[in-house]
Formats: sequence, structure tokens, C-alpha cells
Amino acid sequence: MRPFAKAPSYIHFKWMFNNKFVTVRHMQNASFLFRVRFLTLLVLAMLFCNGCGMFGLGGPGDVVEQLGYGDKSARVTLEPGETLRLVVRDPGDGGYVFSGTVFDPKVLDLIKVYDEDPETAMLGDFGARHFIFRALRGGETDVVIKIERPGQTPEEYQRQPVTVE
Repeated sequence: MRPFAKAPSYIHFKWMFNNKFVTVRHMQNASFLFRVRFLTLLVLAMLFCNGCGMFGLGGPGDVVEQLGYGDKSARVTLEPGETLRLVVRDPGDGGYVFSGTVFDPKVLDLIKVYDEDPETAMLGDFGARHFIFRALRGGETDVVIKIERPGQTPEEYQRQPVTVE
């Protein structure tokens, strides 16, 4: 044995085969292990920064308006390219379902609609619905969210005035 020989690095693999654990030793060079460790630390750092809001999906122009039933909303002012997220309580406790959204498509673009699960398991909490809009060009519009009971005509649930400058 050479006095300063480099000890081999092994990666051990274990898996179940016919109800027995089988171990395989796979020899790798040190630079490969260094790259694996470096990439692992890099991914963990990126996940940490994402959790801190550094790489948030909404971006700096994300404006959030949270509406409850019957809330009077102040006018929201946006610049072209900014996004608006309207968070509306689900009216399912009264037997209602969402039936549509009315707005000026020249001023706003509806990017995405998704439902959020209830925060609590309390009776009557049906979660919320998120409406994400992008401001296109200057103008004014009202975002009207409609609801209805099956077999009845739709009615206005929420109205959010929006100005794009």
C-alpha cells in the first residue's frame, strides 16, 4: 500500500429485493461527490430563498384585495403589467355557486382562477376563490363576481372597481 494513497469514495445503494436488503457499493471519484454536494446545497439555498419570498410568484406588482360578502371595496389603481389578485370567500354555505366574472377585457386579462381549501374545519367555511388579473392598458372597469343558486338567475356577489393608469 502506498503511504499517501487516496482512499476510494463509495456510494452505498440499498434496496429491497425478494424481501432482503441488497447493498451495492459504487465507487465514485471525489470530484463527482463534490459536485453532488454543491448542487444539493445550491438547491437547498434556492428553496430557502423561495420560502423567504425572494422569488415570489406574484412579483413586485402583485396587489391583493381580499373581499368578504357585502364588503365595499375602495378603487384599486394599477399600472399596465401589474397583477391583481381578488380573494373571495366561497358562498357555498348558502347553497350558492360561482357563476361568472364580468370585466372589461380591454383593460384587464383574467390569468388564472383557483380555489383555496378552508383554513378551518368549522361549519360554513367553504374556503376561498382566487381571481388573478393582469392590467393591460389604461382605463376603468368594475370586476363583478356573480353567484347563483341552481335554478335561479345569477346575482352580483362582489364588485371591485379597478383603474389602470
